[in-house]
Amino acid sequence: MSSSETRPRRRSRQLGRRNVPDQSPHKDRWILSYADFITLLFAFFVALYSISLKQAGDEKVLSETLNGVFDAVQKSIKPINVGDPVAGQPDSEQLMEVTPNNPSEPESTPQEESVTSPLYTALSESISSQFPQLQTTGQVSITEDANWITLDMKAGLVFGAGSYELTNEAVALLIVVSNILKGYPAPILVLGNTDDLPTNSTQIPTNWHLSSMRAASVVDELIYRGIDSKRLAPMGFASENPKVRNSNDFARAQNRRVTLKISKQMDANVHDYLFN
Repeated sequence: MSSSETRPRRRSRQLGRRNVPDQSPHKDRWILSYADFITLLFAFFVALYSISLKQAGDEKVLSETLNGVFDAVQKSIKPINVGDPVAGQPDSEQLMEVTPNNPSEPESTPQEESVTSPLYTALSESISSQFPQLQTTGQVSITEDANWITLDMKAGLVFGAGSYELTNEAVALLIVVSNILKGYPAPILVLGNTDDLPTNSTQIPTNWHLSSMRAASVVDELIYRGIDSKRLAPMGFASENPKVRNSNDFARAQNRRVTLKISKQMDANVHDYLFN
């Protein structure tokens, strides 16, 4: 048999082999199922987000809550101290908490006190009615114990960044507060607090200056609104009185604040109240 007769047969066998389909399962087939699962999971969380946003009625509140959850520092039940304590760092478990206090905790629930003072009730109701978003977003909080009524105001509400000049919203809030305090003659301590970051300003060289000037600005406004200056004492604590550890931006925002501590004991002179 000649070579010319064998060549066509050889091509036909090769063509036949090429037409045989591959019946083995593809090794990457699982990717399709995984992609479907991720798509459904994404849709599920989008639905949850939409429901919560509709119920809250305030996109800003939801955004701040989510930022607080994802930026918060993990708590430890019993922190381990290595070496000497560091100045300016809280040493109690309550101060380790980065997120705002839970209203259900006994120490932060004024309603659980045996007697709620009329001043606390008046301040809480006035701020809630005239500035409803401030307490909801945590920019203002009011608590009381056996000796003091404490009004905490976040520095971001009261001042601009690195500034000691009051914002318009802070002035409006202090007008309401001063109108109530004028009928309650008691010593008032105004405490300024900052985070641990340097000021980076030639006009305000340290956080001691910044915290003191912020406290003094609030005192000046209260005096201008009719509060007797003898009842007021501004104090700056810089970063030495933190609520939480200065470990991230969210935590530092909790420490930048101005606090009004109103005594439950009547006294017309804060100096005599503190030192006599």
